[in-house]
Amino acid sequence: MVSKEAMVNRVDMVNKEAMVNRQAYPQNGEYYGNSYNQAPPPPQQSYEPSNTQYPPPPPQDYGNNGGDFKGAKHYNREPKFRDLWAALLFLAQFALFVVIAALFIKSLPSTAFKNSGKTHNTKDFFSLPTMIMWLCVLLVSIVFSIVYLGLMQMFAGKMLVISFWFAVVSMIGTGIYYLAAKIWFAGGIMLIFGIFYALMWFSWRHRIPFSKLVLEVVCHITRRFPSTIAISVGFLLIQALYSAFWSLAFAGSFKHMQQYQSCSTHTDRNGRQYQSCSNVRQILAWVFMVFSFYWTSSVILNVLHTTICGTFATFYFFEGSPQGYPTKNPTLSSLKRAMTNSFGSICFGSLVVAIIQTVRAVVRAIRSQGDDNVVLQLLACCADCILGCIEAIVEFFNKYAYVEIAMYGKAFVPAAKDTWTLIKDRGVDALINDCLIGNVLQMGAFLCAAVVALVAWLYITITKPEYNTTGSYTAPIIIAAFVLAMSMFMVLLKSIDSGAATTFVCLAEDPEAMARNNPQLFAMVRETYPQVVRGVHAVERF
Repeated sequence: MVSKEAMVNRVDMVNKEAMVNRQAYPQNGEYYGNSYNQAPPPPQQSYEPSNTQYPPPPPQDYGNNGGDFKGAKHYNREPKFRDLWAALLFLAQFALFVVIAALFIKSLPSTAFKNSGKTHNTKDFFSLPTMIMWLCVLLVSIVFSIVYLGLMQMFAGKMLVISFWFAVVSMIGTGIYYLAAKIWFAGGIMLIFGIFYALMWFSWRHRIPFSKLVLEVVCHITRRFPSTIAISVGFLLIQALYSAFWSLAFAGSFKHMQQYQSCSTHTDRNGRQYQSCSNVRQILAWVFMVFSFYWTSSVILNVLHTTICGTFATFYFFEGSPQGYPTKNPTLSSLKRAMTNSFGSICFGSLVVAIIQTVRAVVRAIRSQGDDNVVLQLLACCADCILGCIEAIVEFFNKYAYVEIAMYGKAFVPAAKDTWTLIKDRGVDALINDCLIGNVLQMGAFLCAAVVALVAWLYITITKPEYNTTGSYTAPIIIAAFVLAMSMFMVLLKSIDSGAATTFVCLAEDPEAMARNNPQLFAMVRETYPQVVRGVHAVERF
């Protein structure tokens, strides 16, 4: 028979060991810098009653049900600004961009954005009718995205199946088009990929129930916090305004930088003279503007991503707890943390991606200028491919690193390291690979882009602006509308993508919380991916 004193000493020993093992960062929903930080007491084993009556052991608690707050003050941490240097560097480059952009925009024609009275009576692309067209593009994109989100919530399983076969039809259709246009190599490749993708249905169809359940859970939380959609619309407007401002500055740079162009006359071996012009300052200005666009756009999107991740993590750890949510508006609290304490970490991660994207842009420019040099084309093509792979890998880990940043307020480098450990050691990569939500989002983005491109074509066809009498602007406008609509769709439905990423990370961090919040999804994960639900903060029990 174990004495009462021996039992108490043993419990105290486990409590001390657990406290020592949890020193690095707050865990299990302990949001840094707020009065509601909490830390779970170590789980205790319940004992069978015996003839001798002992006091009951402490209740088993994983920090998510608000059972015991005795350890909360010990784990509380004051808010700290992470990676402050990256935030200051970002603000410095953005201020420099604003100054340069102001100079470039002044060089635009004086007739820009002046309406002569009728929508078709204008000779300048920079006019009020053009602005109305882009406003229509924006509104149609927002409406389509919201409608598509509603369809995802109502028909999650059917949307997964439709999106899979939509991708198959798209690839095969594109291949047939290329073959009809006598582009044999590209057509053959697309047809082969389309056929193989269709055959993958037999091995992928078992993923649909899991993906459907994840999508339903994410959509449920989105309905629970409609502010995630509202804040996505807000960031979409910010991104649209910034893109418009950047486009105007880039257009004005052509005329403004002409003053720095230098030309010289040369004579070839046949005695013929030719003129060669160069403008190093213009090239440097363009490289900086491209870099600034990539970095700023990435920061905007990642602030939104981190905000939504914080909202989903709040739901994950505090939904159903006796004390309720730690803040009245989890989305605004997450936005505050993303814009202050974690802003430097977001800028740091975005900087890495922006550098890679800028180098790829330079490589593509070299490819376009070296048509006659086969060796240069081959080297540039290989470099572009390698950089594309690196960019995809970095963006993949960044997405999940921002979840760690949103949950625990970590600096970027520790968050990235922990993300690598989490994905490889906890088996989260299996969940990510088996989730088909990305297919649904890609299909929606393509459909949204196609509808908006059609709207843009109808607008310029009906209004018949004078600057497009020859039709030279039709193709660029349709392509621009297509790309813009696709990017806006992905911003508006960022809540789905960010929510799925947060669900995977939180599941690996604390499976017990999902067992309480969503036992159906937990049961499926435990049966299919048992390595994920072992828990990363397990304490040896006795």
